[in-house]
Amino acid sequence: MVSIVFALLLVAVGVVLLRLRNHKWNLHRYAAIPFALAVILFGSACFYRLDAGEAAVTKTFGTVGDDAISATGIHLKAPWQDLIVFDIRNQTISLAEGESSGRVSTVTSDNATVVYDVTIRYSLNPTMLPEIIRQYPDQETFISRAVLPGVSSVTRDAPTTLTAATVRQSRTDLAKRITTGLETRLGDVGVTVEQVDPKAITLDQTVQANYDKVQSSLANAEAAKADLQTALADAEITKTEAQATSDADQIIRCGATSTSKEELINGKKVTAVKVVPVPSEKCQNRLNEQVLMSKYIDMLKEHTGSLIVVPQGTQNLLQLPSPAGAAGATPTPSPSPKP
Repeated sequence: MVSIVFALLLVAVGVVLLRLRNHKWNLHRYAAIPFALAVILFGSACFYRLDAGEAAVTKTFGTVGDDAISATGIHLKAPWQDLIVFDIRNQTISLAEGESSGRVSTVTSDNATVVYDVTIRYSLNPTMLPEIIRQYPDQETFISRAVLPGVSSVTRDAPTTLTAATVRQSRTDLAKRITTGLETRLGDVGVTVEQVDPKAITLDQTVQANYDKVQSSLANAEAAKADLQTALADAEITKTEAQATSDADQIIRCGATSTSKEELINGKKVTAVKVVPVPSEKCQNRLNEQVLMSKYIDMLKEHTGSLIVVPQGTQNLLQLPSPAGAAGATPTPSPSPKP
């Protein structure tokens, strides 16, 4: 519209110059200049160009058109129509420290103060653009009066249903709550939420200190539980070893027999060997001289690489280092002196 006004003024100037034919300076010769400028202004008012991600609506003498144009390239319009252009894609709102809006400060369901940053990326539905322009004259007004108040309200309300203990571990849930709230609040004005990214979630210092104590207590409890499991396992091992020693004693001294028996262990059937003990009144000590000598020889074999001297008539053992070059030799008891 402004271009048309200037074009009309230039036409008027050209007409005036044409009427000055008898002027001593021959000003009528310059009448072509304002006419040419008027044609240029008039032509430029009929064309406009849209880049990717832009949409426009025409406005004729205050009346907003019903259709939005979003195709990229050069388009035609009447020279007396105004053009209102919106950027409809990749719009970003950041509520963070250092930004004009600042961080989001609110409370959780248990009245703990929580502060966090959030970045919201959204786009505009071009079909809703005529209705948006009827309510808001330009994009800056639309953002300041519609989008920002909605974002501020939703981001404050989203954490109020979460507890202080879970809000920091619930970023995904918090993002979903914010997305749902924004779609409900701003969907009617053509806003489509693309991405919500809450981050840097911090609690009040007092609440954080109490939370750390709780976490420490939970960690200690888990450690104590692990120690108890270890103690139970050690006790079970000791019990098993004691049972094995008892079974071995029964077999060696009393001649007890063993039998196979199926048992259910950890939900699985296994075959276990059970020793049938002999009552003490029927146990005959089978640790005779032959058995003791066998065990004595086995004990000597365990001391490979050493010389063991056993004086005749004594029960004390004297262990001496083996002579050079004799490593690996199987030790034997020293011979008894001849009488």
